Amino acid sequence: MAIQWSQLETGYQFAVVARMAIGSLLFLLLLPWMQRRPAPPRQLFLVAMVSGTSLFLSMSCVYWAALLVPSGLISVLFSLGPMLTGIMAAAWLGEPFPPAKMAGSLFGVGGVMVLFANSNIWGSHSLLGIAIIILSVVIYSAGNIAIKHWNHNISPLWVAAGSIWAAFPLFLAWLLLSETPLPKEIGMQSTAAILYLGVVANGIGFIGFFYLLSRVSAANATLVTLTAPAVGLWIGSAFNQEEIHGSLLLGTALILGGLSLFHWGFSFSKLYKKL
Repeated sequence: MAIQWSQLETGYQFAVVARMAIGSLLFLLLLPWMQRRPAPPRQLFLVAMVSGTSLFLSMSCVYWAALLVPSGLISVLFSLGPMLTGIMAAAWLGEPFPPAKMAGSLFGVGGVMVLFANSNIWGSHSLLGIAIIILSVVIYSAGNIAIKHWNHNISPLWVAAGSIWAAFPLFLAWLLLSETPLPKEIGMQSTAAILYLGVVANGIGFIGFFYLLSRVSAANATLVTLTAPAVGLWIGSAFNQEEIHGSLLLGTALILGGLSLFHWGFSFSKLYKKL
C-alpha cells in the first residue's frame, strides 16, 4: 500500500530513489553507533554488493509491477517466497526442508489464495506484471540465500546499511539514465508514504529481517511474507473501510495454521509418536 501511495504523484523511479536516499542518510546517522561493532571489510563489501544488487533488481521489479497489478496480487505472488527460498536453501545450503515444512508452506499459500478468491483481480491483472513479480520473487529468494551464506558474524545493522548504500547508486543511475522528469509537487500522501518506507521499512524492517536471517533458516525468515496479505487486508479494513468477508477469516486461519505447522511440525510429529 505504501509503495503505491508513494508513486501517486512522483512516478515509481523517483519514489524508490527518494526512499533509498532517506534510508542511506538514516544509516549514515547510525554509523558512529555501528562502528562499536566493526565488520570485516572484505566480507562486508561482498555481502553489501550481493544484497544491494539483489535489493535493486527485486525492488525495481516490485515498483514497476505496482503500476500494472493490484497490491493484493503482489502479496499473493510474494507468498511463493518461502517455498522458493526453502527449496534453494535445501539445494545450496543443505538446510532441511522436510514434509512438515512443505505442508506448512502449502497451507500458507492456500490461505493467501483463499483471501483473493472472490476479489475479481484475476481477470484484470497484466501478464507482464505477473511475470515481473515472479522474477522479483526469484531474485529476492536467491539474494537471501547468498546473504545467508556469506554474512557470518556480521551485525544486521551493517548488512542492512551495506544493502542500502550499495543499492542507492544503482537506483539513482537508473533514474538519471531514464531521463524521467522530476515531480514539481509532491502531495502529503506520497510524502508520508516515502518517509514511512525510507525510515520504518528501510530502517526497522531491514534491520529486523537481517537479524532474523542471521539466526534462523532462510526459509523460516522469508515465511513472514505469508502474513503480508492478511495483515494488509486488515489494515485496509481499518483505514479504508474495506469489507471483511468470510474468505478473509478462512485465509487468515490457513496462514496461521501454515505458520504453526512450518515452525512446530517436528514437535507435533514427535509428540504424536510418543503418545
